[in-house]
Amino acid sequence: MFKIADFFLFAGMLLLANGALAQSKIVQKVDTTDSAKLKKINLQGVEINFKKALIEKKVDRTVFNVERSVAAIGTDALELMAKVPGIRVVNDRVSLVGKGSVNIMINDKLSPLSEDDLANYLRSIPSDRIAKIEVITNPSAKYDAQGNNGLINIVLKKIIEQGFKGSANLGFTQAIYPTGSAGGNLSFKKDKITLFSNFNIRKGSTVPFEQSNVFYPDQTWNVVNRDRNFRLVPGGQIGMDYQASKNTLIGFSYNRGLTNFHSEENIKTRVLNKVQSLDSVLNSDAHARIRSNYNAANLYLKGFIDSLGKQVTINADWFKYEDNNQRFFDNRSFDQNGGMIPGSFAQYLSSSAQNLNLYTLKADADLPYTYFNLSLGTKLSFIKNESGVSFYKSRNDVYEPEQSQSNRFSYRENTQALYVNVNKTIKKWDFQLGLRSEYTQIKGTSANSINENDYLKLFPTLFIVYRLKEKSEFSLSYGRRINRPAYKKLNPFRWYNNQYFYSEGNPFLQPSYSNNVELSHTYAGLLTSTLSFNNTSDGYNEVNFTDPDNNIQILRPVNFVSSYKYQLSNSITFNQLKWWESLNQLDVFYIRSRSSIAQTIPLLDGFGAYFSTLNQFIFNKSRTMMGDVNFWCQFAGVNDLNQMKSQYSLDIGVKRLLLDKKLQLALNISDILKSRKDRYNSLVNNIRQEYDHYYDSRYVRLSIRYNFGNDKMKPQDHKPGNEEERKRSN
Repeated sequence: MFKIADFFLFAGMLLLANGALAQSKIVQKVDTTDSAKLKKINLQGVEINFKKALIEKKVDRTVFNVERSVAAIGTDALELMAKVPGIRVVNDRVSLVGKGSVNIMINDKLSPLSEDDLANYLRSIPSDRIAKIEVITNPSAKYDAQGNNGLINIVLKKIIEQGFKGSANLGFTQAIYPTGSAGGNLSFKKDKITLFSNFNIRKGSTVPFEQSNVFYPDQTWNVVNRDRNFRLVPGGQIGMDYQASKNTLIGFSYNRGLTNFHSEENIKTRVLNKVQSLDSVLNSDAHARIRSNYNAANLYLKGFIDSLGKQVTINADWFKYEDNNQRFFDNRSFDQNGGMIPGSFAQYLSSSAQNLNLYTLKADADLPYTYFNLSLGTKLSFIKNESGVSFYKSRNDVYEPEQSQSNRFSYRENTQALYVNVNKTIKKWDFQLGLRSEYTQIKGTSANSINENDYLKLFPTLFIVYRLKEKSEFSLSYGRRINRPAYKKLNPFRWYNNQYFYSEGNPFLQPSYSNNVELSHTYAGLLTSTLSFNNTSDGYNEVNFTDPDNNIQILRPVNFVSSYKYQLSNSITFNQLKWWESLNQLDVFYIRSRSSIAQTIPLLDGFGAYFSTLNQFIFNKSRTMMGDVNFWCQFAGVNDLNQMKSQYSLDIGVKRLLLDKKLQLALNISDILKSRKDRYNSLVNNIRQEYDHYYDSRYVRLSIRYNFGNDKMKPQDHKPGNEEERKRSN
């Protein structure tokens, strides 16, 4: 039987061995790589070029330097994240290996968007605008406590030079069907004023495929869902920064995005009897329309108190999100001979709408002193969310409302937060201690219930760094986190797919909490080993409840999981050759999950593993012809109470720079083996469920980008101030 103590003993020995190996075997080689990256020194012009490592390990985060990545050329933010070691992107959903879904930040601020709209927004950000991607598995108290599994922070480039600069880009993607994209950005800086803007648009379609098998006691239901999803997604941003005085900077930005979505669906359910012979067929044809838009405005003030670096930043934000969804579907039933069963034909309309307004006010102070550094801040947020669901049945070609299936849901949430961080360095030791408090008041009102709650929670953080030698560093960190549910998951009403399946929210859904511990060793940026532990309580997820008496399936979010996750990660970088750099990572993790509801299995545990290799090549001395080959494999394992099957992906790309590197041409092929599939099974009410999903991830993309204007300028987006609540608009 596996013992946790044995896991820690083995992992600790591996960490120590890693440190010893790094110091004894790699020391001579490092001086010719990272520590000797001052490649060009011009004493007359006082010009020094420093080459950053592709991956940098810091005490609270791992940094992927996009400007050093060949794979970044010709890609967007979402596609690029799929190439960062330890990050997985499947069906446009971002997660961390061994940890699950993760919250996304842009310039240190959590995104306000739902999952679909966030994916569309990330696809609108060309990688050329990104400076780095930070994986923050244990955020400090400065960040909102939202997100059990940590954060991913996308840091955009900044304008630092006077003048005018811009770029234009075109893209063509061929999966099963084509998608086209276009966009550009402009920026101008003169004296005290900086102006910036960008616009993008994407149009095309994808063909996801979903298949499931539900094994009832007397029947097997095989469900095949074939969709074609069409999207038109325009969006843009304008902004200005004004240097009001030597010590005062004022900024404003406005973002707007739209999504026009419609789908054509066919859901065919084959019902098999005990001997696996066809009993009947249920057929549902549907088409859905979704219209969503968001507006986001940010006003900020940054004041510098003295020359030592003391500063105060104030952010005021407004975010508004609206969506309107309609799904028309019909149902037909056929017998085993293909004849339609009399009276089985029916037509329905299911619709929903959401209107979300979010206001936040945030103030932060960074106060460095001689013997320690102090940072503190506060935030106020006010959320108002109105949503409704309606259901109609066609009678004599007229859709008449089913009053018992209609509902309005009103939700209010206000949060007040305070935090403090203290940093102190003592010789070879660095210490950081933080504490964040969040007081939240909520009220949810629907037709049949009122749910009110308020709670005060504390979230401590601790970071300790010890520098054993010049290039050898150990770090230990601890943090407590909260994961609040998305607003739609709190709406108690139903969304029907067909007469046998519907989803509904849960107004009594509670936040989940987690404790995270990490012990890490890094040697010269080349070799890193990390041992981490995560404990989540009151975890929530959607469970497909199945009733063997009537074959009804209900998808409902519930708090039911307590989990323990142990993970050992090792990464090593090979960069001894000028023409080839390889970044490799191997993670091994053990997950133990317990359920508190009787319908599911009480306990599930098991090991899992993940391997990735990112390789980039330079084909000529002028560094204008490049390529990349990337592969990752997620081995079979456990996720909450689901048994996950293995999946893997192979991507390649070729890049060409022309016209003094102002023109970029890129050809990328994603998921060459068509192996990026979600396959898993679960057991609910002693009924086994199997799922096999593929989301049209194999494609060829040709992209063209042209940069113009002042070559010394770097594009910028300043930081908005919205926080955790905006992310939960999905």
